[in-house]
Amino acid sequence: MLRCLLTAALFLAIVSTAAAEDQGTRVSGGIEYSMSANDNGWVLRSLSPVVRTTGFGAGTEYVRGIETIYLGKSCDAFHKVFGSGTWGWANGGFVVQFGNNRFPFGRQEVFGAPQACLL
Repeated sequence: MLRCLLTAALFLAIVSTAAAEDQGTRVSGGIEYSMSANDNGWVLRSLSPVVRTTGFGAGTEYVRGIETIYLGKSCDAFHKVFGSGTWGWANGGFVVQFGNNRFPFGRQEVFGAPQACLL
């Protein structure tokens, strides 16, 4: 329960920050994202709609739309479909992880990010 509250607080804090600094684009899995920085971390927003699958068997659903990934300054992450996760520097780029869902951004940077976020 506490983790859910903290995740909700992170999500609201990132969304509510008005001033965002454009950091260009990043690519993961063939999807291109715009990246911006704000007081709470970074926001990756897909340039085109994405389809994600949730559930299993008869409960499978498809979620379509512009995808947003939030990266916090404490190496935490949030995704509307996948929930809470983590992110960090990997060998030659950075990776965002939500359980079994992994978003590798090879040979790309998060400008201004803490070096403490290592995977």
